[in-house]
Amino acid sequence: DLILSTESKVLSTNIKTFEEQANANLATLTTTFETDDDFAKADSEVKELEEIEDKIRTAIKQTHNGEIAELISTAEQIAERFRQERLSREKMVKNRKAEIKETIISQAFERILTIKGNHESDVSLALERNIPRGNIKKRLEEATKRRSTLATLTSAVNAEETAITAEIGTEAARISARRKLIPIHHEYLFKDWLVLIAGKEELEPIIQQRIAEEEKREAEIKAKAEQEAKAKAKAEAEKVQAEAKAIADEMEQQQAVEKPQDFAKTENTEPLEDFVITIRLNQTIQSHAVSIARELKARFGDCVSLNKIK
Repeated sequence: DLILSTESKVLSTNIKTFEEQANANLATLTTTFETDDDFAKADSEVKELEEIEDKIRTAIKQTHNGEIAELISTAEQIAERFRQERLSREKMVKNRKAEIKETIISQAFERILTIKGNHESDVSLALERNIPRGNIKKRLEEATKRRSTLATLTSAVNAEETAITAEIGTEAARISARRKLIPIHHEYLFKDWLVLIAGKEELEPIIQQRIAEEEKREAEIKAKAEQEAKAKAKAEAEKVQAEAKAIADEMEQQQAVEKPQDFAKTENTEPLEDFVITIRLNQTIQSHAVSIARELKARFGDCVSLNKIK
């Protein structure tokens, strides 16, 4: 302890010895903060520094007269050094504790994210929707509150990490099972698949309803297409038949007017030649084609033939 006893002059003091002791004391203060023991020792040193500072200032107050300015100045300087060291140490301890706390939280957070990211991409996306990163970090930070030592803080964070990891595993299994319910060949009906697999609503009735509606729509489209095809084929057949009948009627009229014997009586000087008339029947059924061929054969004989286009 610092001793100051004065009248008009300094009667007794151990200021030099005390200063040497103070220097030695300050040199032994803890500089490493990693374990609970380190922080406990630092907290104890802060209290001791404050006690020494108070004792020095008490000794100073007891010396108010005499030629003791130098003595008081020296004592004040020593007290100030203890005060500065105390403040610096308090700040250093506080900052270091915060760094270690953040490291413990960050390491747990990264381990959780690694586990979360090991699932299939679809499952991972849904997990992020239901258990977002921000919530995980917040839960880990909440777990550190009211923890006075590194041991209790670490234990609390580890316990919360275990709980979150278990929740992720359970939720991933649920989401994966829901994802498998959506049939691959009908995936285009489920553009909102992420919302569906992440949600809590029963999924099977939704899937069945959408597939049933799609099958109904496809059946209606198919029926409409078939009706249109039949109508088109019928129209084409009727058109071909009408054209064939018109040609047959015209040729029949010509045959009625121009008999073979008439050609011999006419004075037409054109040479007689052979001709081939080709009739193409598009989009008609075989029975119609045969019927038309028979009509022509009845009029023109065996020179009429019917061939199917390949």
